[in-house]
Amino acid sequence: MPERTRLSTRLKVWPQYLLPHHGLTRLANAASNSPRLARPMISAFRRLYPVHMDECRVPPGGFPSFDAFFTRSLEAGAREFPDAAHVVTSPCDGTISQVGSIDSGRIFQAKGRTFSAAELLTRESWAEPFRDGRFITLYLAPNDYHRVHMPVAGRLVREARVPGKLFSVSNATSAVVDRLYARNERMVAMFDTDFGPVAVVMVAAMLVAGIETVWGEPGVYRPGGEVRRNAFDPPVALARGEEIGRFHWGSTVIVLLPPAGPAWLPTLAGDQRARLGQPLSA
Repeated sequence: MPERTRLSTRLKVWPQYLLPHHGLTRLANAASNSPRLARPMISAFRRLYPVHMDECRVPPGGFPSFDAFFTRSLEAGAREFPDAAHVVTSPCDGTISQVGSIDSGRIFQAKGRTFSAAELLTRESWAEPFRDGRFITLYLAPNDYHRVHMPVAGRLVREARVPGKLFSVSNATSAVVDRLYARNERMVAMFDTDFGPVAVVMVAAMLVAGIETVWGEPGVYRPGGEVRRNAFDPPVALARGEEIGRFHWGSTVIVLLPPAGPAWLPTLAGDQRARLGQPLSA
């Protein structure tokens, strides 16, 4: 990145260090759950962004809130999955930010910046199986479908709810904010699969009013204070394509595979669009 471009990007991003991330997010949460504001907010959003409503389930009488619209579900059959059960598929609709290898426990972020798998997953012991494995980072734009699904069949054995910052996860921010995904609030889910451990990390961002999981408490769950870890005995079995959870606004999903796991398709690259169910491995 040329020095002038780098400086311009930094100037655009630095106000985020001063903004009250959580305060703004609480306001956004209140507005998005207001029945009175549902219709004007949804109308304004659809004027700004293309939303494919033909593939979504619309409740009788319409969406009761903007949040219900934003976390809308898909019609049955709206996404296709490959026949081969071993193929790793995209866990969401989004854009590939980065895809590649985990080099000696470090994950590439952008523009020469990296962060460690241990700080992302909160423990060295959780990260060790992914040393020299593979990762993919997918960014969900505001108009994307905001539910996250299993990329491969597995059994949930551990989870961590991690408090943190709420920086934007845009390309501009990831290019200048060190360890962005390891600093933001996130939900870390650890699965056992037929080829070893798989981690799915849902990373929050500014205005993300919560990360909700199918195995968690009802409604929006926002961690606060210390990292909260849960173990599941017996594990929670989830088939490929089953819902893991949803973002109550847009953000990022990171999937980690072990060295013995399937290799990414060589055609995958940054800035490519991905759809839920699309094959990511052979």
